[in-house]
Amino acid sequence: MSRLVVVSNRLADPRKPAAGGLAVALGEALTATGGLWFGWSGKVVENGTPGEGELHQQQAGNVTLATIDLCKVDHDAYYLGYSNGVLWPVFHYRLDLADFDAGYIGAYKRVNQLFARKLLPLLKDDDVIWIHDYHLIPLAGELRAMGCKQKMGFFL
Repeated sequence: MSRLVVVSNRLADPRKPAAGGLAVALGEALTATGGLWFGWSGKVVENGTPGEGELHQQQAGNVTLATIDLCKVDHDAYYLGYSNGVLWPVFHYRLDLADFDAGYIGAYKRVNQLFARKLLPLLKDDDVIWIHDYHLIPLAGELRAMGCKQKMGFFL
């Protein structure tokens, strides 16, 4: 049976009670079959290098949690800037809240490339990859460009 690989901007720890949404739905699927959950650790490194991030792995039962840290530059432009300052307002028809700063898109692409570079070596041939949410729209394309052949799905 194929292993489920969930990629989301942030992870929910399957060892802790979940309030709902992504954590409940995907957490249960992962713990039922075992799998890999990959995403941002939530840690912002003040003096880190853009496009770089340390990979951390830990086990939570039969689920591997793999996270990367983001430098402050990438966090501010990818997460606060493009993801939450442009995409979230636009997808919710709140153009009045959108901050169309041309500098944000570079960090958005760079962080998606970082996710792809760090995730690719962790994948197995028969994995099924579930990419979740607007933070990671370009990720499947980045993975394919790097040679990823696994089945992928995207959920917005």
